[in-house]
Amino acid sequence: MERKKKTWQQAFKHIIVSFQQKIEYFVKLRPRLAKKEKKLNALQKTLESHVDSRTSTEKIIQRQLHAEIEKRKQSEQKVEDALEYANGIISTVRNPLIVLDAGLRVISASRSFYKTFKAECKNTEGQHIYELGNRQWDIPKLRELLEDILPDKISFDNFEVEHHFPGIGKRTMILDARKINRKIDKRQLILLSIEDITRRKEAEEKIKDLASHDGLTGCVNFKSTMELLEKEIARSKRHHKKVSIIMIDIDQFKQINDEHSHLAGNDALVTFASIIKKNIRNIDIVGRYGGDEFIIILPESDSQPAFVVLDRIRHDFNQKKITSPHAKNESELKLKFSAGIAVFPNNASDLKELIWVADSALRQAKREGKNKSVSERRRMIRLNPTSGTKIEMIDPSKKENVKALEIANISKRGMLLLSTEDILDKELLCRIYRPRGEASFELTCKVMRKEKAEGELYRVGVYFPEVSEDIQKELSSCIESPEELD
Repeated sequence: MERKKKTWQQAFKHIIVSFQQKIEYFVKLRPRLAKKEKKLNALQKTLESHVDSRTSTEKIIQRQLHAEIEKRKQSEQKVEDALEYANGIISTVRNPLIVLDAGLRVISASRSFYKTFKAECKNTEGQHIYELGNRQWDIPKLRELLEDILPDKISFDNFEVEHHFPGIGKRTMILDARKINRKIDKRQLILLSIEDITRRKEAEEKIKDLASHDGLTGCVNFKSTMELLEKEIARSKRHHKKVSIIMIDIDQFKQINDEHSHLAGNDALVTFASIIKKNIRNIDIVGRYGGDEFIIILPESDSQPAFVVLDRIRHDFNQKKITSPHAKNESELKLKFSAGIAVFPNNASDLKELIWVADSALRQAKREGKNKSVSERRRMIRLNPTSGTKIEMIDPSKKENVKALEIANISKRGMLLLSTEDILDKELLCRIYRPRGEASFELTCKVMRKEKAEGELYRVGVYFPEVSEDIQKELSSCIESPEELD
């Protein structure tokens, strides 16, 4: 028993010793644990701080993202509003307007475009502009603008195009084009504005026509006729071609006005002008020279075609029964006409000379009995001098006068004289005395030919080497005027 008790006491003692050792170990371990606990607490605080910071950053990022989304939404709304505003402007502009992309496909078009060109939205948007309306917009000048001119420029204004559209007819348009680069989607757009000026052009043509044509007969007026003749002469010089003119005057037209009235005379002029226009080519021009006198310009023609035209006019004129409600007892108006033909460059070197030769040929037709046509082969047609015109030849070397001579005919560059003396072939001074006691004038002349005539007379052909405009006027005063040959 005692042995068991001793064994138990030893075991208990061993337990106590072991317990004390453990207590001592834990006592020694406690500072280390406290230190570790402190580190763990610090680490926990650090982790909690990081978590709080991350949460705060996430919240900031979330707030920024939300603000950015709201800003983007607002921007997109502004873009949509701007596009809607732009489309609203495009749809309501008065002139037709098309918006194209860089590939020339239609993005949108204004209502006025659809209305003017009778197009539909479903057949327009998304289509290539040249393919619109069964390719009726495949216009060469539009291609020139969009493919050749606009690529090198930002814009282009006042590009005029004429085109015939099936269903709506001929249109004259002013095109304005402008390139726009959109920043949002970096797309390039082309705004093509189309102004239909067809009616304005027609009005301008009517005004131009009124300004250049005679209101009574519809023929080209005097001013425009002279401008057109000047152009034809210039063209004749460039291409070495001829141009002929016909001066036409109604014979004894004054009697129509006196016997029947000026209104009846106007009706006769309208009828006569219509007959002339009916018998000429499309390239020929009929002008009203003044009063009852007309002028016809025949490009690329000499005297022979001019005679053919006159024969046709005379035939129709003779066949036509000319009446007027203003005529006396509404009787038929009996009319005839005379005509003179001149050809450039055969008969003249400029417009004034050409008119003068044609007018002189017309006077010759009147002199020869009226109702006929005359063409002069010479450069300057010669006509009878005004009654009372006299001439004196002076030899400057001898300072002596030849007897006063009779003038057989005269032109702006020479004359035919009748003389009782044989005049030497040399340069002389001609002193011309105008009729009615007016002052005389002098010019140099040269004897070009002479021949024996009947009896003791000589025919002497005289040429004027130099004739100024002033001398031409003086010579014109010595030639019978058209009024004397009505």
